[in-house]
Amino acid sequence: MAINEVNVKPPMPQEPLQKPVVAAEASVAPKISVQEFSRASAEHKTELMDQISTNLDNLGAAVKVLNEAVAKVPTSLNFSIDESSKRFVVQVTDTETGEVIRKVPGDAILRMAKQLETLKGVLFDDVF
Repeated sequence: MAINEVNVKPPMPQEPLQKPVVAAEASVAPKISVQEFSRASAEHKTELMDQISTNLDNLGAAVKVLNEAVAKVPTSLNFSIDESSKRFVVQVTDTETGEVIRKVPGDAILRMAKQLETLKGVLFDDVF
């Protein structure tokens, strides 16, 4: 092939361009008012709060069962729920002295969780 020669391929047949779908032609979602949305979100929030309450009750019952099971065996484990942060806490204590050897989560984590809980009203709006 010489320098002046160009290898040209015949153009590929192109498909005709399809007309783009306009938003007005697409199916339109039903419109909902702000009041209806607010009411629906409030109902959803109420359902979630009821579910959280039920879960806390179940967790309390589980903690009681765990403490009863651990009490039968000479051990130094104690299971509880931190009231301020609503977190599950496991405490390992020395059976002879009663001294706390280990607490999971630690006191610093529980304090941070409590402080974050108090900031929830400041950080998040209570509208939705």
